[in-house]
Amino acid sequence: MISIGINGIDVDQEPNCCPVCNHLVSPKRTNVVKEIFTDNPINKRFSRFLEILYECPSVKCGHLFLSHFERKSNGVSTKGYYTFTHATPNNFKPRKFDERISKISPDFIEIFNQSSNAENSGLSHVCGMGYRKALEFLIKDYCVSLYSDSSEKIMKMRLMNCIDKYITDINIKECATRAVWLGNDETHYQRKWQDKDISDLKLLIDLVIHWVVSDLMTQEYMQSMQRS
Repeated sequence: MISIGINGIDVDQEPNCCPVCNHLVSPKRTNVVKEIFTDNPINKRFSRFLEILYECPSVKCGHLFLSHFERKSNGVSTKGYYTFTHATPNNFKPRKFDERISKISPDFIEIFNQSSNAENSGLSHVCGMGYRKALEFLIKDYCVSLYSDSSEKIMKMRLMNCIDKYITDINIKECATRAVWLGNDETHYQRKWQDKDISDLKLLIDLVIHWVVSDLMTQEYMQSMQRS
């Protein structure tokens, strides 16, 4: 918990990245703080949202940006704190992937980056579904690259059935399975994995990417260096 020393306001964290230059920084907090009050039928005195103006310390950037926070309390008392949600303006920088991933599944990259952009914009309730969709494209495109004769069947299969039938690498299978579990949580009313969140889903997707790239690289060397 961090007390910003203005009107007794506490926040869970301050931004560690400038949304304009996309560099990790320790931004300078200004004295410009805005509490945003919403219609509260119980008590209209307490704000639900908070905006704080920061300055990027980088000499190559130096832009001002807003950090957005939301109060984590029932809105009835002053107890509770504000949690950081996102910063604006959102100058999103798409993530680059290994060329092997780009080759077998360009749709995965597009969907993943759209989901990441949504997350950076504070759309935490929808980006998880996007990551789940990105995962499905990655897995199915990978399977199609291995079993091109079964491409039509793979595209129509449920994702877990596809993993069970066509993924033989144990690392990919186990990581992909758990990523599906968390991805499904992002689309359902109730969460099964209460102690896991989007950061865990993204980490599992990164592990899937790692093992897929490792498998593809292994295949390349096996084909280019045959036993004599």
